[in-house]
Amino acid sequence: MESLTTAARVKSIASHLKAVSNEDMDVYIEDASQEVSSSPIKEEYRERATRYLAAHMASLNVRQAQNQKVGEISQTFTTTGGAGIDSTPYGQEYDRILKKSKPLLNLTVI
Repeated sequence: MESLTTAARVKSIASHLKAVSNEDMDVYIEDASQEVSSSPIKEEYRERATRYLAAHMASLNVRQAQNQKVGEISQTFTTTGGAGIDSTPYGQEYDRILKKSKPLLNLTVI
């Protein structure tokens, strides 16, 4: 399966992922590409959806420092903002794209 985005594009929206190797990022991109390819997401949004889903998946494995203190060394890490796809802003954006792409249900009552 062809990847729908690149490591450089994913890292451009998630600077905390710059330390992730391109080889590791490619695994997230392959998984995201497969997921997006089997979804109802419109063609024009597929690269973007893949980028955000890959960033979401990679972000789950990279801890981000929220606060650092030098005297008596202290470090606080960010916590996720919810569960599942809502646990990162990248997952939330992917979910928004997915919902935007779902076809509207047209019912005719006879």
